[in-house]
Amino acid sequence: MTTRRRLLLAQLLLVLGIAPLTARRAEAQQSLSEPSNFMSLTTFDVSVPLGDTKRYVTGGVGPGLGWEGRWTVNAHASAGVAVSVVGFSHHTTQTIDFPSGAATGDQLRQLMPANLLATGFVYPVQHNGVRWYLGGGVGGGHIDQDFSLGTQQLSRGAWHLVVAPEIGAEVRAGPDHLFVGVFSLRYNLPVAAGDYLGGGSRKFQYLTLRFGIGEE
Repeated sequence: MTTRRRLLLAQLLLVLGIAPLTARRAEAQQSLSEPSNFMSLTTFDVSVPLGDTKRYVTGGVGPGLGWEGRWTVNAHASAGVAVSVVGFSHHTTQTIDFPSGAATGDQLRQLMPANLLATGFVYPVQHNGVRWYLGGGVGGGHIDQDFSLGTQQLSRGAWHLVVAPEIGAEVRAGPDHLFVGVFSLRYNLPVAAGDYLGGGSRKFQYLTLRFGIGEE
């Protein structure tokens, strides 16, 4: 595991540790008869590689983890921030081209995208505790690329501008609809950047199915 990857995981764990404190603060506000307009979510993600991502890892799915905070703007809109990390890993014997030649053999190819996004959503349909929404996020992301062939190990990484449209639903339950479940589909599309293995810039896109739990 590279130093960048350790830092990204440490940052995510820190955010996940802060999230319950933020939620408890919102609960304390409610106990003082102050309306809470903040929702804290922990998300469990499953991602499918697309485009350059699929060409590199060739298949499979990537597990991930994230945290998201949403602030109510009005009855039909919210704004917030989201952080997420996903990992793709695949063994293959597919040939990979380098500027100096090509390599074939038993390989381990890994990608770890990590995103920090400003988000915004609108809620066109709300019924019986279910709020369907459209929107997404814009922000920055870092992608870590690792390649192992026998004893040879190579790594690359770069920062990208990321656009991530999303559609989903918030489902509320419990007293005063305090507890929230979120189900959504997010398309993660980084702008091409970097100098990755194989030569040149890449935009490692992927589609994410997100399951979130939280409270207001």
